[in-house]
Amino acid sequence: MGPQPDEICNIRKIKSAMKNRDFKHIDRKNVRKCVVAILCMILVLCAIVLFTKKEPQQPTIDAEQETATSSQAHIQQSSEQGSEVTAESEPETVCPEPEYPFRTEEITLMIEGIEREYTIAWVSDLHLVSDHAPGDKLGDVHAEYLDAIEKRYEELAVTPDGVHAQQLWADIIKYLNCQQFDGVLFGGDIMDYCSNSNLDLIKDGLDKLNTRYMYIRADHDYGAYYGGVFFEETEARELHQTIDGDEISHKFWDMGDFLVLGIDSSTKDMPEYYLNMVSEVLSRGKPVILATHVPYASQVDDSLAALSMQVRSTIYYWSSTSERYNPNLVTQKYLDQVYAPDTAVVQVLAGHLHASWDGMLSEQTPQHIFAPAFGGTIGIVHIVPK
Repeated sequence: MGPQPDEICNIRKIKSAMKNRDFKHIDRKNVRKCVVAILCMILVLCAIVLFTKKEPQQPTIDAEQETATSSQAHIQQSSEQGSEVTAESEPETVCPEPEYPFRTEEITLMIEGIEREYTIAWVSDLHLVSDHAPGDKLGDVHAEYLDAIEKRYEELAVTPDGVHAQQLWADIIKYLNCQQFDGVLFGGDIMDYCSNSNLDLIKDGLDKLNTRYMYIRADHDYGAYYGGVFFEETEARELHQTIDGDEISHKFWDMGDFLVLGIDSSTKDMPEYYLNMVSEVLSRGKPVILATHVPYASQVDDSLAALSMQVRSTIYYWSSTSERYNPNLVTQKYLDQVYAPDTAVVQVLAGHLHASWDGMLSEQTPQHIFAPAFGGTIGIVHIVPK
């Protein structure tokens, strides 16, 4: 009787188990051989390193050179790290310093109820002249006026040390940009007359200004003196609109704690509609700093009259005694609001006289007249809590 199926199956299992056991045995032998071989190689390599290692050589650079090299490597590494940071962050703004050494004319105004200090710059009476050749476009100067223009260029629009307003303008912008002003007031007569050349130069500077500004125009800014019969004040005003819009209703700042109001075209009597706009601002219940080109008469003393006669040989401000600036009924209504005992006006800022004066308009309202910018002067108004 031959082997049964169950017995055959058991025999096969036994044979299979024996084969697997042999394979495991063989694998263990191979592993041991590999481990021994690797250990031997490691020992050989260690021996080679020990026998071939040389004594370290002395450095061939002195201590200062080594320090410099180390520092240079550190600087290079820091520079690379800094470059990564700079690439991610905003580049630091470099402020170009003006070459001209400006004289600053500073005043301090105390206002009750304000929470911090404000600083406002003032520039007026630069009388910039930049035309040195005639042109044939509307707004260009005509050849017959070049001698008169050149005389203004040499005698008026120049600092005592010989820097002309045409060159000074770029440095004025640099100076204003390098300071931390809350605003800049351009108080009139920035250009000596209106022309394409003067306007382009002024506009180029104002476009580079990095703080807000208010450009209060006066007679010279709109002066169509040298452009021929077809160039009049209407055309001059249209050119000025290309700078900042030149809208009188926009010549007003609400600083939160107080207001700054610019009076445009102050060499002329005030129109009725302008009086209504100004009266509305003065009635808002906030302190008002009034910026004008032409000053106002003092009701306190005659020191302003004496100065005006000295430098201008006439009463060169709004007054009933002035031949040139004698107010009509509308302008007088405006001035009455400025002089009123309960006026909202806490300070008047002005130019025009080409001389500096500080005093009282009335018992409660001070006025400061700034020296001209063509002499190298920039005004600064510090507004501080009272």
